[in-house]
Amino acid sequence: MKRFFTACLIFITVFCAAVAVFLPPAYVTPILMYHNIDQKEGLLSVSPEDFDRQLMFLRRHKYNVIALGELAAMITGSKKIPPKTVVITFDDGSENNFTNAYPLLKKYDMPAAMFVIPNHCNWRGYLSKQQINQMAQNGIEIGSHTLNDVWLPDCDDAKLYEEIAGSKKALETITGKRVDFISYPLGGFNQRVRLAVMKAGYKAALATNPNRYSAKDDLYALERLKVSGKNAHNMLSFWFKTTGYATWFKEHKRRKKQ
Repeated sequence: MKRFFTACLIFITVFCAAVAVFLPPAYVTPILMYHNIDQKEGLLSVSPEDFDRQLMFLRRHKYNVIALGELAAMITGSKKIPPKTVVITFDDGSENNFTNAYPLLKKYDMPAAMFVIPNHCNWRGYLSKQQINQMAQNGIEIGSHTLNDVWLPDCDDAKLYEEIAGSKKALETITGKRVDFISYPLGGFNQRVRLAVMKAGYKAALATNPNRYSAKDDLYALERLKVSGKNAHNMLSFWFKTTGYATWFKEHKRRKKQ
């Protein structure tokens, strides 16, 4: 057993050295995407125990966990982003983000961005306006996930404006703070949607699988890495997502399938 762990350690060390030498241009600051922090075994769930373990990993290995706004400011200012920098985000605005994720984020004193759907506020299983406001006043960035969680490319111009600008206004009323970020539902966007987001006054937008021709530092097509499902138990998988090279491998794999 001892030899096995020694071999694993040697492999990881050699792999990291190779990555550092051959893939520096491929580095992309990891933006982790969560949905539910609960005990379900669904594709969009991570247990509170696994989430705790992941945050502990980031703390123990001295990762620089920053707010999304800080990352956007670095990209805008063309500043060099320190290695081992990570951003934590949540989509959909499930109530467990408040009951399960928020206490753990406070425990480790780590920031996060939560993208919520204003018209789902106070629905069963979703965040209440009071919960959203409380987190907004205590270090959590609140962003839009549109007004009704719709596929934006299919919206006509009027509906598109309502979903994008209307959700921003609704959340600013709830939090009393500027809402500068939006997450495209299901990652769906095109150039028309992108321009509408810019016109509404957002500083950045987050996707899941942006067009392969988007620059890695495109503020309106920032790619994220999903953390959920059975892989949430695998700390080696989580470590790889935080290396900064997982996005490159993900895109490379996607291109090979085309």
